[in-house]
Amino acid sequence: MNNSENNTRTVFNAKLFKVKNIDLPLPDGKTKTYELVDIQNAITVLPLDSEGNIYFVEQYRIGAGKTLLELPAGKIEQDEDPLKAARRELREEIGMDATEIKALGNFYMSPGYANEYMYCFLATGLYTAPLDPDADEFINVKKLHFTRVLELINDGKLNDSKTLAVLMLAYNHLK
Repeated sequence: MNNSENNTRTVFNAKLFKVKNIDLPLPDGKTKTYELVDIQNAITVLPLDSEGNIYFVEQYRIGAGKTLLELPAGKIEQDEDPLKAARRELREEIGMDATEIKALGNFYMSPGYANEYMYCFLATGLYTAPLDPDADEFINVKKLHFTRVLELINDGKLNDSKTLAVLMLAYNHLK
């Protein structure tokens, strides 16, 4: 099913996303109106140092109503290459860059109602290279060894979906 412009209506504009109604034909010939959150694509980076430590950010998330521990992540700016976005977010969120950044895979965040596509990377050879964070970001950086990360997952204390997905994509690099 393809979204054509003649059956798509924007019903809400927000700073970070739009909500659209899209009329699509069903296999039985009827039409259904779907609601789509139209949001820019994003990146998530797993920064791994030579001792097996992973760098996380801890920040308040409105959707969870609490502070979450997450891998560095962010939106891809218009016409920005995902790898360039990954480097920018690493520098903004944990104050580091990497000598090597490897693509791990990609996935849709919530394809039942949103079109956000996540590009995932593993960053190694970390070195200090800070950029100023976004004005509305208040982040605490946490460095945890991979074995501690596994404990947090097993204890149900790591609740961010993109972080869990990227850790799974990177698993063979972490063992």
